[in-house]
Amino acid sequence: MIKPINIKGNLLILSSIFLVSVSLFVYQVILTRIFSALLSYHYIFLVTSFAICGVGIGSVLVYMQQKKTKALGKRIKPQGLGYAALLLAFIYLVILSVIYKLPYINSVLIYAVLGTFPFVIGGYYISLLFRLSAGISNKLYFADLLGSGVGSVAVLLLLNNSGMFRSSLVISIVALLAALSISLFSNFKRLIAVTIVSLILLSLGLLIPVQYINSIEKNFNGLLTNSGKTFGSYQNEGENAEIISTEWNSFSRTDVIRLPEIPDYMVVTIDGAANAPMMKYNGDLSSLEKYKKETEFLPFSMGKNDKSLIIGPGGGRDILYALAAGSKDITAVEINTSSINAVKKYSDYNGNIYNLPEVKVYPEDGRNFVRKTKDKFDMIFLSLVMTNASQSVGYALSENYIYTVEAVKDYLKKLESNGRVAFLVHDQNDLEKIVSTSISALMNRGIPLKEAPKHIAIFTKAMPQSEHGDDAAHIHYPVVIIKNAPFTENESNQLIGMALENGNIPLFLPNIYEEGPLKHLEDEHDNFEQFTAKFSNNVVPSTDDSPYFYNFEKGLPTSLLILLAAVGIGSVVFFAPFLIRNRSLMRPALYFGLLGAGFMLIETPLIQKFSLYFGHPVITFSFVLAALLVGSGVGGYMSRNKSLNKILKNERIPPLLVVVVNIALILFLEKMFLITSEWSLVNKIIVASILVMIQGFFMGIPFPRGLKRLEESGKVDAIPMMFGINGVMSVIGSVLAVILSMSLGFNGALLVGGFIYALISVINRP
Repeated sequence: MIKPINIKGNLLILSSIFLVSVSLFVYQVILTRIFSALLSYHYIFLVTSFAICGVGIGSVLVYMQQKKTKALGKRIKPQGLGYAALLLAFIYLVILSVIYKLPYINSVLIYAVLGTFPFVIGGYYISLLFRLSAGISNKLYFADLLGSGVGSVAVLLLLNNSGMFRSSLVISIVALLAALSISLFSNFKRLIAVTIVSLILLSLGLLIPVQYINSIEKNFNGLLTNSGKTFGSYQNEGENAEIISTEWNSFSRTDVIRLPEIPDYMVVTIDGAANAPMMKYNGDLSSLEKYKKETEFLPFSMGKNDKSLIIGPGGGRDILYALAAGSKDITAVEINTSSINAVKKYSDYNGNIYNLPEVKVYPEDGRNFVRKTKDKFDMIFLSLVMTNASQSVGYALSENYIYTVEAVKDYLKKLESNGRVAFLVHDQNDLEKIVSTSISALMNRGIPLKEAPKHIAIFTKAMPQSEHGDDAAHIHYPVVIIKNAPFTENESNQLIGMALENGNIPLFLPNIYEEGPLKHLEDEHDNFEQFTAKFSNNVVPSTDDSPYFYNFEKGLPTSLLILLAAVGIGSVVFFAPFLIRNRSLMRPALYFGLLGAGFMLIETPLIQKFSLYFGHPVITFSFVLAALLVGSGVGGYMSRNKSLNKILKNERIPPLLVVVVNIALILFLEKMFLITSEWSLVNKIIVASILVMIQGFFMGIPFPRGLKRLEESGKVDAIPMMFGINGVMSVIGSVLAVILSMSLGFNGALLVGGFIYALISVINRP
């Protein structure tokens, strides 16, 4: 065991694990961002979760190494930590470069394996350090979680201000600093020299000119060659497409694609597949007449349009519809600042549309804006706002609160009398679910089920017979119009006239074309449950407690079940032989495994519950997670404090306090959100941090106490294996958290997390 000789030695050890944890966390988010631009959203959470299992592999490697050195009568030297940190620094660059430069490979497994290597090395490093320095495990735990907490905020700042290339360099530099810290502690001069030279060389990389970095970031080969992404599909179809602008930030990769054959049209694409058109516009209102023939204009073709709200304007085309309809007061709310930057960068092309006197642009979440604004609007328009290709930080945060029952209720509240909210959606799946969600919202406003269809009109553009065989009415980018009052016969006649004149067909229109499932509701042939059950896909409305709009599978998502089974079976295969040979470690394995799963079952839904409160998923992820991790780190550090141990002497108490705080959060969090809804973002972060840190404090105590018990009982050699079991069970816990959030809601997932901590209290100690 490394015996801390002095304060300096302790600080070097603690700074080393802190830096490794910072780099690993930032790497995890960078990997998620790259995969978001490379893969479809179903696989991103799967791939990154699989990669994080590498921490368990690294821990097992430590256990095997320790067993081998014991058999040879040797001891593990701390210099191995320095080599591991040095290797970690360069493996970051190698893996990220390989993923970035490889042509697209249609294999999720290959990407998962590539992403795993840094986690294996990081898991090896951290578990080895815990094994060698078990006597200060509470301090190591504090430094480890503090590093992850700092990393969750640092990655936000890095990606928003430095882009992908420099962020990748920075995490390698951070890992080199970790190698330098541990090398200074062990006085390994050769490694100190190598690390310093490497630091100088990588730091010089930060001085590479911006134009060269822009070229590197633009040429993401996997995205360019993926025919499932927008640019790749253009290339595959023989289009002479060109990416003329690229910007990475913590929310997305945003590209502007020019099509020389279509000079009046460019594409702003988010994560390679969420597309928003940028139209050429010279500022002449008379030139907008052509837009009145498009399906998307139908909601603007009726009623008043004096004041319009556009949520997710993207490249700005939706603003042109509002202008064509005569709107003089247009509010545009766009969460992706890179999209705003792209439109402003090409203002000469698009008529400086975001700076017109009629237009006000707000860089924030649309739902949050609607909740806090005092204004009312004639029209609220959401055009392909959130697609299943756009991600923030992984599957657990892949949805937002734009398409929930509560969201539609909020939109309807902010309409003037006889106002309307309209959705342009992708296909039949989206259409069925948004209609179901809207009916639920109307019912919640006191409108009887049989009357709800009178508030809904649905249109789609007729597709040529040759494209879809006999299906002449193929549903392609349908538009759904929801009114806060029933459609009058005059309004329906006005809509049908405009629609048919411009090649659109009604799927449902009150007073004129009433057929299909909505007609059955009007005739009271179905109740709402029967209505939702008739569809082949899952159309049960999403809610703020479970906002997974794009979960169209009936039952639980197959990809998540596959991931859960794979990690579960892999864990059994991996750890069962060890536990069978060491039956006395069954109880510790259960203890540390439950800690890993329970932690994630509270962390994941807790972050989600704060997302709407903060108004941005990435900000929520960074600050709430940071508070939880730092709080847990402080709890871990204090786990050996004499005064605290007098108060919490019974080891059942901290897990039980986690349960108590958890129940309090479930009961009172929404009330706190309501009371503080008008506060500034800074004040909200302070309030949220205090609440989450209290929970984190008690969640952080059991882990280092468990390590201490292992040390006292002479089972110190089992520490690496327990660390690995905890890490793998954390992955299982995160997958379970998403599954339970989809089926039981966030509060249900939190209750299950609390139940697991109650079990930990029963187990008491490893």
